[in-house]
Amino acid sequence: MNYANRWCVISGGEIVVQSGHAWDGCTPKFDIAGLGVVGVPDGRLYQGLPITYYPSLVHDVFCQFKHEIRISKAAVVQIFNDMLKERQFGARVLYVTAVDWLGPQQFAGDKAAPA
Repeated sequence: MNYANRWCVISGGEIVVQSGHAWDGCTPKFDIAGLGVVGVPDGRLYQGLPITYYPSLVHDVFCQFKHEIRISKAAVVQIFNDMLKERQFGARVLYVTAVDWLGPQQFAGDKAAPA
């Protein structure tokens, strides 16, 4: 699968997310009256970034462009799972289940190919 736009390039099984793409971490999160943020934690630091940074960034890109990128929901969830597993994230099963159940349900790759 190949795909490119201003924010990402997918080619040869790799995805590159361009600098400047807005990462909002694992969602949902809510600012409570300016006192602090409450919501899904992004996890401990891993190589200088929250442990879920890259998995959630890649998942966000697939979700943001879900009607353009020819990938299935199952593949997106599997990629998220694999990236969290690679980082040995302790809450992996919970986070993967949440994105599977609560995340977008229809991706371009889920649509039947034209006859």
